[in-house]
Amino acid sequence: MDGKCLPVLAASITFYVPEDVVVYLSGSEMKLPRHKTVNLLNEASNFGDAFNTVMGRAFQDFDEVVCCNDDIVFNPYTWKLLAEDISIIRRENNPLGWVACRSDYARGYQNIRVGKGDIGDFFKYQSEHHILTAEVIAPICAYIHKDAWVDFPPLNWFSDDIQCLDIMSKGYLNFISRAYVHHVGSQTCGQDGLKCIADAQPWIRENRPELYERWFPKSD
Repeated sequence: MDGKCLPVLAASITFYVPEDVVVYLSGSEMKLPRHKTVNLLNEASNFGDAFNTVMGRAFQDFDEVVCCNDDIVFNPYTWKLLAEDISIIRRENNPLGWVACRSDYARGYQNIRVGKGDIGDFFKYQSEHHILTAEVIAPICAYIHKDAWVDFPPLNWFSDDIQCLDIMSKGYLNFISRAYVHHVGSQTCGQDGLKCIADAQPWIRENRPELYERWFPKSD
């Protein structure tokens, strides 16, 4: 990608994320002005391998990591609300997998356009004021503890689907937070959804046949 979104993400981190947070930045030499920045080389050819590398490096230093796409933007309340939701889930003794932010470019109830109940205070669906569970989330901006972590498969599309299901198979639950980030979307993989699906199918057929039958029952 051409990196047009990264400076905007960096600016939102600079102003809206606590300064003691360390930023691990893959594929760029950019240094954030207020945050310690660890720059990593990105030699991966797919989403899964790229995120495994940067998350693995961050887990060397910290047990808890927030994973971010480079085309998202924090708002003034994102970090605080995400942290509050993580605390709420812990108090209820839920086994934490992913805790993912909502956005305007995501699937299912993670997308703010897909809500339950009436639109009420501050023009939000009633469901946006609640933490939700989800089988699969998109970790465009999402918290995870290293105990729950499972490597992504070496794919672009479906890598997060498979990883989320593997996390659940370990006994953890995935959640959708009340927190929100803006997400530009499809800046790396492009807008050709059919091609992205086709690119992933051979690996899924060979390595996860049970999921291949579930997701592509009529593809052969």
